[in-house]
Order: sequence, then C-alpha cells, then structure tokens
Amino acid sequence: MIQPGIEDAIKKIVRSTLNLPEGEIESSTNLRDLPGVESIKILRIVASLEKKFDVRLDDQVVFRVNTIEELAGAVSKLVEERQAL
Repeated sequence: MIQPGIEDAIKKIVRSTLNLPEGEIESSTNLRDLPGVESIKILRIVASLEKKFDVRLDDQVVFRVNTIEELAGAVSKLVEERQAL
C-alpha cells in the first residue's frame, strides 16, 4: 500500500526535475515516456527521493519500475521497512 503523500511528493519532484507543468503527470504515467527524460535526470529524481524519504533505492528497483505509481510503491515499502526498525 502506498503511504499518503508519497505519490504526490514523487510527482512534484519529477515535475520539478523535468520542468513539467502541473497536471502533466498521472499515477499511471510511464516515467520513460515523459518529455526530457534521460538517465541523468532519472538519477537526479532518485537522489531527491532518497534524500526526502531517507531511503536507498536499489538500482534494480529503479530500472524495474515504469510508472509513478510503481515508484511510489517501492518508496513506500522502503519507508515502511525503515519505520519498522
């Protein structure tokens, strides 16, 4: 289950990194289909998410997820694991 606020935070970080307008990104949006996406920008998005949520996203996870919703699920899982410690 995706924790409240995580998906919106991811959308905000993606919009900011890619200079996209509000409403350009939905939960089902494929990250690699967004305008201006390139590997360095994906790395910036990941670094921002890791800093914001105090988690470490494994490279395999990053390359396996396709949509905002899948990324939010992966981040939520890591946040839950960290909180359980």
